[in-house]
Amino acid sequence: MRIDIWSDVVCPWCWIGKHRLRAALARLGEAGRNAEIHWHAFLLDPDAGDTPVPLREAYARKFGGAERTEQLLRRTQDTGRAEGLPFDFDRGQVRVSTLKAHRLLWLAAREGDADAVGEALFRAHFAEGRNLAEASTLVAAGAAGGLPEARVHALLAGGEGLAEVRAQIAQAQQLGIRAVPSFVIDGRVLVQGAQPPEAFLQAFAQAGVGAAAEPAAAACGVDGCS
Repeated sequence: MRIDIWSDVVCPWCWIGKHRLRAALARLGEAGRNAEIHWHAFLLDPDAGDTPVPLREAYARKFGGAERTEQLLRRTQDTGRAEGLPFDFDRGQVRVSTLKAHRLLWLAAREGDADAVGEALFRAHFAEGRNLAEASTLVAAGAAGGLPEARVHALLAGGEGLAEVRAQIAQAQQLGIRAVPSFVIDGRVLVQGAQPPEAFLQAFAQAGVGAAAEPAAAACGVDGCS
């Protein structure tokens, strides 16, 4: 079974969805362990640059004020912690472009462990408040997936992987993917949002007959998370 995932490492529901998917795969036994997982880029905030902006400040502008921002962050944090994930929005998170992070994931898929690098990037942002456009953060995440420091620096020094990442982003648009996480199972079944494990198990069964799962559950789009 092949699972293609469109995701962004600053999307809280992508981290939650990743772990719910893993829980579902664990319940499949050997078939789940043998699943081929391929990560693809999606930019929730394509206008963000490499200059860090405090996340609360950026959210207040986007979602209508500080009070609304605190409500959103608290609700998301509580949901993530209930899943066993160490969300902590008091660690000084910043808004930056995730393009470099996606290039790192592209490299890890070829020369390391993309799943481990993705997990490290999620943790760096949501649990540690680290800058995902900063070289030291990317080097540390790369090391989690077996990428040497020199190799990550070489990636960041040039344009390697940029065209491929942009092609992944364009493919999402072609497929009509407007929110993440989005999971495509064996090229036939689309599952959108951080579905519970039971919904993934149903989708796995549907993949055998080519049926499509209805998109429903928490997800993030360019206008925010729901």
